[in-house]
Amino acid sequence: MARAKLSIWFFCGILMLADGVVLLGQGIFEHFGHAPATVLANLQPTLWWAVLLTLFETFYTVRFRPSTHSVD
Repeated sequence: MARAKLSIWFFCGILMLADGVVLLGQGIFEHFGHAPATVLANLQPTLWWAVLLTLFETFYTVRFRPSTHSVD
């Protein structure tokens, strides 16, 4: 049985995906009436950043997941 190689980018993807999910929860919470008292709060930067981060890091996690095929 061949051992799968683990890429450091897989672990980076997992960690950043977890951050994106936490930010997504916070962004949804802020969107429904709990926005901070800042100048640009109406643009929902937390929500947009969370969506971008979650999509990008989902790609990294799927692309560099452990498999029996070489990633090189």
